[in-house]
Parts: sequence; structure tokens; C-alpha cells
Amino acid sequence: MVRKSMLSFLHGLFEAQDPGCFKWDPSLEDTELVITDEAPLRLDVVGKRPGITVVRGPVRWGQTSLDEMQKLDQVTGAKQKTDLLPGTISINCCSQVDLESEYIAWVVANHVWLLRELFMKHTKIHELGRGISIGSPSPAGAIVSGDTEGEWICTTVQVPFHLQVYGRVTPQQNLIQNIEMRMSIRGEVQAQQTPVRDQLRGTTPNAPRIRGRVIRGVAFQQSLNVKKES
Repeated sequence: MVRKSMLSFLHGLFEAQDPGCFKWDPSLEDTELVITDEAPLRLDVVGKRPGITVVRGPVRWGQTSLDEMQKLDQVTGAKQKTDLLPGTISINCCSQVDLESEYIAWVVANHVWLLRELFMKHTKIHELGRGISIGSPSPAGAIVSGDTEGEWICTTVQVPFHLQVYGRVTPQQNLIQNIEMRMSIRGEVQAQQTPVRDQLRGTTPNAPRIRGRVIRGVAFQQSLNVKKES
């Protein structure tokens, strides 16, 4: 969502430029500047024109509150959670001329900073455009696919952002509340009997006893009681 929003912003920004000033056009044949969210840039698409590719960097949950809980329904147990996800958008401005690459990067960074309130008003991004950084022009490398001669230069604009996310989870009804389990052993006590000797093993097995008295008719009983929430 953040990447698509930034891509639409750049389309609108350069579409408003005059012809000859890196004017963007939806038609690949007529545009003076290729703007895409594909990475890497393909030379068979860009040709000799400069290009911009938008890449979202890693984001993480900010853990801004305890359990990130915003609201709790005491009746149903439903929780509404929210958190801020900080991250970075990388805008790679590529050209075969280093000054041209750097100029496009400055235009992008300056307008994102100036129009940040307008950007946040029409998107779900909580914060954007503060602490922007512009890297130095350097070889594009893997950013431009097919640049075997190393002719392409890239200047990267790093735009920090904070995205607020929401979520709601409701516990399922009739969940198991607790489990009770009982087990007992019953037996009848009988008089002492002479045990039978095991002829194969040569030993005399010990009969089961309770307080020294032999028991018989041993029976096991167990019960399982499952309670559910209403």
C-alpha cells in the first residue's frame, strides 16, 4: 500500500511538469521519465531515458503499547489492537548522467517534504517525509538490469514513514473452560493364600496387597468431565 501510494504521488508530480522537464506520461512511448515499482529497471523498457523505481524497505511492529490493545469488549472478550509500523521507502533515481540522476533525486525529496501533509491526507499513512536522506550518486549495479558496461548512475532517496495498522480479534464461543478427571481403584481383600511358584522363571510372584493383605477383583474407574462456556 505504501509503495503504490508513493508511485501514484510521483506519477502526479512529474505529470504536471512541462515538456522537456522530465514530464511523465502513461504511455511508454511518450513519457520522458519512466516511473515504476518494478525492480530492477529493465533497459529494454527504459532505453536511454532516466528512470525511477520505488522499493519498500523492511518494516516492523513498533510495540507502542502494552499488548497493542486499543479497546476491549468485556462481554464478548473481543480485542481491538493498533500499532505503528516504522519503515523506509527507497526511491532510486537512475540515469546515464550523474548530475541528471542527482537532480531528479532532489526534485523528489523536496516535493515529498513540501507536500507531506497532502500526501498523508489522502492515504492511510500516519507519518511520512520527515528525516529524508539523499545518497550520493553511485553505479546502479543490480538496480538496472542489463547494465553490463556500468554506464548507469543511481541516486537513492530514503523516505521514512509510519503506517498505523488496526486489527480486531473475537474469541470463539463455547470454548473449553476446564477439564476435570477422576480415577479410582477398587478391590476386595481376601485371606492370605499361598502364592503359586512360577516353574519357568523359578520365582514366586508377589500378589497385590493393601496394608499387607492380598486383594483381588481389582477394577479401574475413571471419568472425564468437560465444562464449556455458555
